[in-house]
Amino acid sequence: MLRSFLAVLFALAAGAQGDLVFDKPVQEYHVTPEDKAVEARFTFKNTGPETINIKRVQSSCGCTTARPSKNTFAPGETGQIDVKFTFGSRRGPSQKAIFVQSDDKREWKATLQVWIHEPLTISPILVYWKVGEEPQPRSVKLTAAEGEQVHVKSVKASSSRFSASVQTVKDGDSYTVTVKPSDTTAKDSADITVETDYPPASPKSYRFFARIK
Repeated sequence: MLRSFLAVLFALAAGAQGDLVFDKPVQEYHVTPEDKAVEARFTFKNTGPETINIKRVQSSCGCTTARPSKNTFAPGETGQIDVKFTFGSRRGPSQKAIFVQSDDKREWKATLQVWIHEPLTISPILVYWKVGEEPQPRSVKLTAAEGEQVHVKSVKASSSRFSASVQTVKDGDSYTVTVKPSDTTAKDSADITVETDYPPASPKSYRFFARIK
């Protein structure tokens, strides 16, 4: 009997507090490295009968900033958390948690999910030969990200001891670059530069590496 009474009492006490409810607590973005950063807005509403005072807003990573539109929200009032994730050299999936803490030590969480798609994937990033080895050609695969159309315009080796040529597997989608040293009598290295037409406003070049070691 006492337990039931206490449970009801605690439930009533919790219901008497303010509560932040996010319209969309999890947001997902798909970007490319050229975007450099993602800016998101998490809107919410104080659905409880009491005012909420935000004491602190923190993110799970120093690369992500999060700021509330203000700190005090009356019952029924809406607000937002402005979030900016600067991803730098990061690639692939990233997830950032945003924690909102009130002055009475309650906490709410929002999540930012970002997929950073490299328009063109190169595999492998390094081809090599040992000194004295037969100078057989090596193949490197270039693959455009799903949904992207990336056309390879040219490939060029930084050293005259290496030749590089490109073959189209599927136009705008996949290519093979063949690299071959003229000989392997001595150590040498070269950067292989891949020129593309993407993105249209500022076409990007890529590099991979060839070594005789």
